[in-house]
Amino acid sequence: MIEVDELVKRFGTTTAVDGLSFVVRAGRVTGFLGPNGAGKSTTMRMILGLDRPTSGRATVGGTAYRRHRAPLTVAGALLEGRALHRGRSAREHLLGLARTHGIGRHRVDEVLDQAGLTAVAGRRAGGFSLGMGQRLGIAAALLGDPAVVILDEPVNGLDPDGVLWIRTLLRRLAAEGRTVLVSSHLMSEMAVTADHLLVIGNGRLLADTGLDELLGQDRCLVRSPDAAELREVLVARGATVTAGAAGLLEVAGLGAEAIGAAAAEHRLVIHELAPVKASLEEAYMALVRS
Repeated sequence: MIEVDELVKRFGTTTAVDGLSFVVRAGRVTGFLGPNGAGKSTTMRMILGLDRPTSGRATVGGTAYRRHRAPLTVAGALLEGRALHRGRSAREHLLGLARTHGIGRHRVDEVLDQAGLTAVAGRRAGGFSLGMGQRLGIAAALLGDPAVVILDEPVNGLDPDGVLWIRTLLRRLAAEGRTVLVSSHLMSEMAVTADHLLVIGNGRLLADTGLDELLGQDRCLVRSPDAAELREVLVARGATVTAGAAGLLEVAGLGAEAIGAAAAEHRLVIHELAPVKASLEEAYMALVRS
């Protein structure tokens, strides 16, 4: 578990993080969202002890990260995929990290395989593409088999196969009971990967909520020549109905099956009935603009 309590970070007269508090719990993927400059990367750096807070505190597993005797076994992180010696091979890079914690070669081979890098393990990492560099950074994050995984924009540079791989990996890590915190600017990925969302803006917490709660109720669009009568029926059943032109109704609070059953019960004609899924991007933009 990650706990952030009244965290503040100032750079001169600029406040990058302003009284931020939240808990990232085990067993789910928590998405960390916010516009550029919102304070996401600075917060992650403070969680990992790379930046010292102006005030407040951040703990991993109940202790400041830098105080853990074997930090790679507590939390693994990807903050910068290119943070490596360009002249070393992928295997040499991971072996160097492994030796600092007494981790054996077998584990290095395991994470190389997990990241799909076994075939290129002997190549110099400096010649890797952006996507391969991201895979190597994620392999390094997993090296200590940590209970907490923190990834900053992990899908950057990945091809469609790589995006599917990281999506599956994150879900598996959460299913294993690990704490997973992932920042991303790709709303489509967060919508299919995250269980819970933290949204920040100007260094402040805007939302700490489940994905379904943020998106709110789904809606349905209904077109009917009996729109007026159908509206009365649906409102009586607790729906919120907005009437539009040409017999179009926008219905919230009832699903498509319930709307169809209500129309059939009252012998009302429906020409069109289409569920409309709420958009994470729309909900996110509404938050950061408020």
